[in-house]
Amino acid sequence: MALRKCVVTFCASIALCAMSPAFADFAETFDGALASTSPQFDRPGGGGPGTTGPVYYDVQGFYLGSDSSCYVVGAQDYDGYLDLYAGSWDPAFPLTNLIAWNDDGLLGIGTSFLPSGADSIALSAGAYYLVTSSFDSLATGSFQNTIHCDGAQPTQGISGTYFPAVPVEQQVFLGNAFPVYIAWQTNGASGTATPVRSGSIDTAKFWFFNNTNWEVMIKILNACAINGHYWVFFAALTNQGFTVHIGYPFTMTPLEYDYSNAIGHPADTVLDTNAMPCP
Repeated sequence: MALRKCVVTFCASIALCAMSPAFADFAETFDGALASTSPQFDRPGGGGPGTTGPVYYDVQGFYLGSDSSCYVVGAQDYDGYLDLYAGSWDPAFPLTNLIAWNDDGLLGIGTSFLPSGADSIALSAGAYYLVTSSFDSLATGSFQNTIHCDGAQPTQGISGTYFPAVPVEQQVFLGNAFPVYIAWQTNGASGTATPVRSGSIDTAKFWFFNNTNWEVMIKILNACAINGHYWVFFAALTNQGFTVHIGYPFTMTPLEYDYSNAIGHPADTVLDTNAMPCP
């Protein structure tokens, strides 16, 4: 039986998913780049009150399911700068909700560390935005940021919609909008897939049975400017049963888009360019 897609409604509540079990130490790594096509803003100058710019920037959202102590290590192939915001972020108001910032880390230009001058920063459960920019010019180049937390898994992406019955650490949030999880089934067992945390906000990988045996890779692309839809592409290296669940948060009653594979069927590749309509 080939993969099939269906759409259902579901009940989502951020409050029900806000509590997740504590972990000893977790990290999320984000790779990115600043380019001449990147958006620009006037970044805070050492926390304010003034700003400097314009500079190119990239913003990466992450969510903490419970209170945690965290630090961020950044590396850039240019003179980089990090700003951390709590709750919400608007490039038009770069000083609002700013809680930490850093120019150069211990290794000097090309590195950053948050919080500056301390080992870690206490963060409450909720949404955060890590903004990577250049120091004082329209510099471009690649960067990598790793967020370390000792109380909760920092999950990639920000979304107001969560699957309430699924632990937040077993979901990913692709395109900063769509919560995704995978339920798997064999002839004798079932479970929820575990993401392989790589930090991409577009693409995710999952394992079913052990963390060295990856089963599914999925990505969601914003093609609103092309055909008015988000595209869902995925491939699986399995003949086990599974269902990919994708939450759609842009309606009053959130929808769920499901793609299913039957037990015993070698999974088909999915290239759905009409997956979800743009709001």
